[in-house]
Amino acid sequence: MPALQQGGSLCVRNARVRKCKQVKFMAETIDSEIDVAQLIADIRAAVAKREAEGRKSLPDVSIELESLLSNPVDVQDKPAELSPIRLQAEFVSSADDHYHVNDLLKYHDHIFIWNAYRAILKREPDGPGLEGLLEKLRSGRFNKIDVLAALRYSPEGRSMNVQIDGLARPAAVRKLYRVPVLGYLLEMIVGVLRLPSMIRSQRQFEEYATAQAERLAGHMNQLGHTNFRAAETFSRQVSESLSRKIEQVAEEHRQALERQREELREEHRKLAELQQQQALSLWREQREIIGHISKLRDELTARLLQFNKTSKAEASSSLVDELISTDGSRLDDLLASFTENFRGSREEIKEGLRFYLPLFKSAGISRDVLDVGCGRGEWLELLKEEGIEARGLEINGALCEQVRSRNLEVIERDALRYLRGLSAATLNAVTGFHLIEHLSFETFVELLDEIKRTLRPNGLVIFETPNPKNLVVGACNFYSDPTHLKPLFPETIQFIMSRRGFHDTRVEYLNPPPGSPFKDGSEISQALDSWFYSPRDFAVIGHKAS
Repeated sequence: MPALQQGGSLCVRNARVRKCKQVKFMAETIDSEIDVAQLIADIRAAVAKREAEGRKSLPDVSIELESLLSNPVDVQDKPAELSPIRLQAEFVSSADDHYHVNDLLKYHDHIFIWNAYRAILKREPDGPGLEGLLEKLRSGRFNKIDVLAALRYSPEGRSMNVQIDGLARPAAVRKLYRVPVLGYLLEMIVGVLRLPSMIRSQRQFEEYATAQAERLAGHMNQLGHTNFRAAETFSRQVSESLSRKIEQVAEEHRQALERQREELREEHRKLAELQQQQALSLWREQREIIGHISKLRDELTARLLQFNKTSKAEASSSLVDELISTDGSRLDDLLASFTENFRGSREEIKEGLRFYLPLFKSAGISRDVLDVGCGRGEWLELLKEEGIEARGLEINGALCEQVRSRNLEVIERDALRYLRGLSAATLNAVTGFHLIEHLSFETFVELLDEIKRTLRPNGLVIFETPNPKNLVVGACNFYSDPTHLKPLFPETIQFIMSRRGFHDTRVEYLNPPPGSPFKDGSEISQALDSWFYSPRDFAVIGHKAS
């Protein structure tokens, strides 16, 4: 093995020396035939001299030459194609999962471990497994039989049930070697008995290593010869191309000078005529410009006044928003405590939300669900239990901490700002439970537009809110929450969602109060039952068009 390494290193060093000589030869050839840098400098100096005399710029020869040098010349002598070096035979897996141990023992080092994984475990080796076995193999603690036995008789190897003839007996012997004292003596006896076979194997390996070294050296020699031939051809063609290009550029330069002389004469004549015309038109334009400037000044003054008014209003609005945001963060704990006392227990809320699960299952939604205003995270927890990936949005920091404590994903951010940062068609469903009664009409409409933009085709949207048709809810209980703005009429919300582009919208009434005394069937009882015992909540459900 050291002989192989020394031979390979010698071949690599020889190849590097030959490559350096080839590059040096190519550079010396180009420098000896044409001094390109001096030629470019001379042409640039000539162009600068003519420009200093007042002439228009001429074709820049240096640009042409630099462009030529930057674009490689096609080498007509195509280098010989070299086959890849393979020091070990390519592994071919067995279709019937049946091998002989010698099919794998013919490989060496990491190639041996790699092919053992592919044959026994039917997969590529993982990093730790490859490194661990390779370290044991190189250190001598394991031989190839140990590696094959470790893989074949591992739990994963037993499950694959690959048959390797000739492995069981040597693996058992290797296992006996590890028995204290007895294993050592047994290994010595077997070693003495196998000494002729080991010597023969060593000679075979030496011959194999010598053949591989000679093959590698031949490949490197062929590669060096090919590179030298390509460099020589490239140098010759660059020299010929430069000569032709220089002659072409010189001729173009001469023709350009002649054209410029004629153009200058014509331009002098036209310039005299233009000077007379411009003198006449300048005073006319000056009068028009003065009038236009006066008009612009008046218009600008009016716009500045309007802008100042608008800026003050916007600054005032921004300040109010900042104050509200600051005060809101101070009230997070209070509002979280209010939710805990007035919203109901987590189990009650989760049980009521189970009504919506069939909608997700029938639509095949299992991920990319956003719950806006997620509160304590009951809906997120229910979705997680059902195997649906979802995340929540909540501006109350105290509630966000409660949600995170249950290992649920929540983002502490304003809903509109978050949705505006999403790409179009990235969500499968958006929900908002007891959210929209906290929003102004303008904010609600803007929220609908952003939800429609971020939903994928056939995406689902659900909003649940208190039902004002129940007079106890609409006239009393609704106002128990100081952050509620106003009750929302079911048909109104359905109409708005339809007008903002959602399809198949419908209203679902939820949570009817129990124990209605108005069940005698009279007209008055029916009216009273509708006013006081109708469902306490309703939901509007819609879809984005496909």
